[in-house]
Amino acid sequence: MDILAKVSIVFWRFHFYPAVIAALLLTLLFPFLFGVENASMVQSAEIYERFFPLIGLILFLPLYLPDGSEETTSLIKTKRFAYVNILFLRFIQIMLALFLLTCGCLLIFKQSNAAIAFGRFLFGGLANTLFMGGLFAFGFALTVQPVAGLILPLGYYVASLFTGDKYLKIFYLFTLNDQDATSKLVLFVSGVVLVLVSFMLAKRRT
Repeated sequence: MDILAKVSIVFWRFHFYPAVIAALLLTLLFPFLFGVENASMVQSAEIYERFFPLIGLILFLPLYLPDGSEETTSLIKTKRFAYVNILFLRFIQIMLALFLLTCGCLLIFKQSNAAIAFGRFLFGGLANTLFMGGLFAFGFALTVQPVAGLILPLGYYVASLFTGDKYLKIFYLFTLNDQDATSKLVLFVSGVVLVLVSFMLAKRRT
């Protein structure tokens, strides 16, 4: 239990909280910058889906960041706590922060008198961001380069913007207005799978 607490606290204090603060500040700003006040359901969905996944992606950037630190390397080498378990603890913190951030974002929409379907928007936002975060985690685990890791989610985002669902089909990002629950479920499950695969790839290097 002491190891669990230590791993979680070290991740939060030295690596994760700057990402949380950055994502929180952007979440507070973007509804006002892009005018969600009195927005219709269609307008709310478009603004939310086009900007929130990029903000949420920030939370995934520290997932592998601590692995170059002396403290984490020492802990992994002692074999007192499995590396995959360390990654799981980080992922749990990321998902908790993402859930709270998503709820906070939607509350800002409601306070701005924007029309939203809270449950559908909540799951859609989590699914979109988790899939993009999973793409980053997978890309980073393959290349061990943060910039290279970002190419996958950002490329996917740009493809969603410019190609629509013609090529991406069920993996198309912007489907809230279509009320396509199946697409969001696929993105959510695929995001989890990509994160888990990245853990297996990272484990092979330790």
